[in-house]
Amino acid sequence: MPLLFPRVAALLAAGLALSATAQTPRPDPADPRAQVPRVAPRQAPPPQAADDPPPADWRAANARVERVGGWRTYARETLPSEKPL
Repeated sequence: MPLLFPRVAALLAAGLALSATAQTPRPDPADPRAQVPRVAPRQAPPPQAADDPPPADWRAANARVERVGGWRTYARETLPSEKPL
């Protein structure tokens, strides 16, 4: 019985908080003069750091994949439990 009172109090507090937010009127979306909150612009992502590696040369990457046996070799590496394609 001693644990019942804090739980009931927490439920009542949550119910009061939800009922307070549910009573705020929402603007009518069909009303062109409805007041709506301003939208703040988002910040651009930071520039690429100088210590990041440069983008890989796609020709060299394709040549390496061809040398090692193509995409099926990479598939066997990641899925050892299944039979090779």
